[in-house]
Amino acid sequence: MEFTIRPLTEEDRQGKARVHYKSWLKTYNHIAVNDYLENLDKAQFIQKSSLHNLPTLVATVNHEIVGFITYGKTKIESDSDDWSEIYALYLLEAYQKHMIGYALTQRALELSYPDNVTLWVVEENTQAIQFYEQIGFKKTAQKQPTFFGKTYQEVRMDFIRTEHDN
Repeated sequence: MEFTIRPLTEEDRQGKARVHYKSWLKTYNHIAVNDYLENLDKAQFIQKSSLHNLPTLVATVNHEIVGFITYGKTKIESDSDDWSEIYALYLLEAYQKHMIGYALTQRALELSYPDNVTLWVVEENTQAIQFYEQIGFKKTAQKQPTFFGKTYQEVRMDFIRTEHDN
């Protein structure tokens, strides 16, 4: 499958937000409870997602946005200045397992160089954890709560440059 990775433009914001909404519903469908996802306000979710102002790369197929990754300097106060973070990586389901997520992640890692990179993933999202482990991220002992109809734990995963620079 032929795809392009490029920086998000102003014209891409709504398309990126729609991908965010659709893939978020699919990703967390098996995790969320209590009709949490069914009760999300689609317009509000898309509007909020389109306003995010962090470095973002989009993946396009036939000029249509099918995925994105958002990254940047970490906001975690305890980390030193040599850390970046992947804040979001989402792909429409039909475009998963075509190396697009891998390409987005690799490009974000390149653009974050020389920083180490961290991310947070819901513990129950084993598919995402396996994906990040294949790239070289390792789970840490750090966890934080997140809410999808009930409270779940996100686990921190780190990509340490010295482990990959050899």
